[in-house]
Formats: sequence, structure tokens, C-alpha cells
Amino acid sequence: MPMLIVLRVLVGVLLVAHGLVHLLYLASDVTEFSLDRSWLVPEAGRRPVAYVLMAATIVAFVLVALCVWQVAGLTSAWPTITVIAAGLSTVLLLLFWNWHLVFGLVINAALVVGAVVRPAWLEQFMGGG
Repeated sequence: MPMLIVLRVLVGVLLVAHGLVHLLYLASDVTEFSLDRSWLVPEAGRRPVAYVLMAATIVAFVLVALCVWQVAGLTSAWPTITVIAAGLSTVLLLLFWNWHLVFGLVINAALVVGAVVRPAWLEQFMGGG
């Protein structure tokens, strides 16, 4: 049982980190994450749109981590919250696209597949083991 706790802590920390990595859009010296270009959002709206999406993405991934950590009231909502978190992240990455961000899309896709397919091992992990 202690190994399951360690695994839950690790997975939760990775989910929080995945959410926090979106803050790199605020770092001017990380060119892969740039608000200076968007194929869809006009220049005047880039920062407001990005800030809202960043904040929502971070909050959503923290909620997914709390699901992993078995916080009462959230455990059963993990599939929905996971799809929302990955969706917000994907929208942000696509609106301010750079090919270096493809790994983030792969992570988001894997999270959505897990939340939609919900294999038995994942249900057991998320449901309390």
C-alpha cells in the first residue's frame, strides 16, 4: 500500500507540473512559449486570452492532481476534470502554436484517452485502489 501512495503523490506532482509549465508563456526568453504570435487571436486580445487560459489550465490540472490524491468530493469527477484540463491546455497551445509544443499535445491526448477509455487499472488507481 505505501507504494500506491508514493505513486499517487508522484502522478499528482507531475500533473501540477504539467499545468504550471504553461506559465512559460510569461517568460520572454523562452521563445517556444510566445504570446507574440497567434494564428487566430488578434494582437490586442492575445494577453487577456492567454492569461485566462493559463489560469484556468493551472487550476484544472491542480484539481486533477487533487483527484489523484483522493480528495473527498473530487475523486469521482476525475474523468470530466481531466478532459477539461487537457482541453484548456490544448486550446492554449494551439492558439499560440510552436512545433516545439507538440509534446504537450501528446500528453494532453494521453490524458483524454485515459479519461474517456478508463481502463480497469486506471479506474482502480483513481478509485482508491
